[in-house]
Amino acid sequence: MKLLSETIEKDKSGELALLPEDKDDLWAIYNLITKGDLVKIKTFRNIKKGKGKESTGSGSGGVNVRKLLLLTLRVESIEYTPSDEVMRIKGRTTEQNEDVPQGSYHTAELGLGQKVRLEKDEWDEIALDTIRNACSIEAKAEVGAVVLEEGVAHVCLLTENMTVLRNKVQKSIPKKRRGDSSQHDNALRKFIETTAESTLRNLDTDRLKAVILVSPGTTAKLLYEKIIEIATKSHNKQLLHSRGKFIVAHSSTGYLQGLEEALKTPELQKKLSDTKFQRNIILFDEFSKLLNEDQGKAWYGEEEVEKAAAVPGAIKVLMITDSLFKNDDVSRRKHYIELVDKVKESGAEVAQFSSLHDTGEQLNQLTGIAVILNYPMPDLDEDDE
Repeated sequence: MKLLSETIEKDKSGELALLPEDKDDLWAIYNLITKGDLVKIKTFRNIKKGKGKESTGSGSGGVNVRKLLLLTLRVESIEYTPSDEVMRIKGRTTEQNEDVPQGSYHTAELGLGQKVRLEKDEWDEIALDTIRNACSIEAKAEVGAVVLEEGVAHVCLLTENMTVLRNKVQKSIPKKRRGDSSQHDNALRKFIETTAESTLRNLDTDRLKAVILVSPGTTAKLLYEKIIEIATKSHNKQLLHSRGKFIVAHSSTGYLQGLEEALKTPELQKKLSDTKFQRNIILFDEFSKLLNEDQGKAWYGEEEVEKAAAVPGAIKVLMITDSLFKNDDVSRRKHYIELVDKVKESGAEVAQFSSLHDTGEQLNQLTGIAVILNYPMPDLDEDDE
């Protein structure tokens, strides 16, 4: 994401001009915008022309003309589905316009490469951190992945916030016949070749930190060998130089849940330890193990976390999902921000989980907030007398 301009006053109010460049950026903006914010954006609107007077709407009389306008909206709701490349922002216009009366409802669409100005009464640290991370290529720490089995492959990009499916390869592969496996072998060879081509077309191996190839059996190994064969035959020095980035791993399925399964293995966690999303997987795995051991070192729930935060040095890691900061109740949002600041000041680690990742979904099912403690505190769930 590009930060085009920034004007933030001493009271933390102000305006940022942003340019989203990928789906991750749209997700960041979705998490930034809250009800009551002001959004200034170029948007299309149907304008009714007739008898020297212009108005909006679809009633009788006059001709509807689709016109590009610059509108400022007081936000009432936001819709965004990660598989889309467009966000819908609904609100009321705040300024008089020759085409649109003040106070009119309008839904604007924000897409990739489209400038938007966002004004808030207060830019808190969580919002500013979201901007810093979205504008830093290093912070996105992207990893490529192909999860496959015979006949189906999923080529993906992994970021801190989401797993993006770039391409899906499907091919019917006949079963091996007794004494004759030629049809199966030929179909599998073509499938592997097509998947290798899709991998190289959709994943920038020069820029990525790692490319994970995951499958049951030896299919992932066959894919790796085909990629290196293509690089060798085409004298692709850059790709050959990046061969160390490829990691072959095992899963029980060639579908996306197989990728989540592989990412939990210690071997893969170690190799990807410098990426943010992998750090969260490691933390959630540690939390789950401690929770199952029931020794009082892992707790979830707002009340339990607040009790732990009240004891200096008790918290080792605070885990919190982005959904808790996406709250229309300003006082609730501020409450979570103050809690995060308090925990950071104590020297503990704070890990923010994306609701679009598997671990974020699981944490949301456990209230969206949890802690790993430095030492057991077995009575956090008991009511204070």
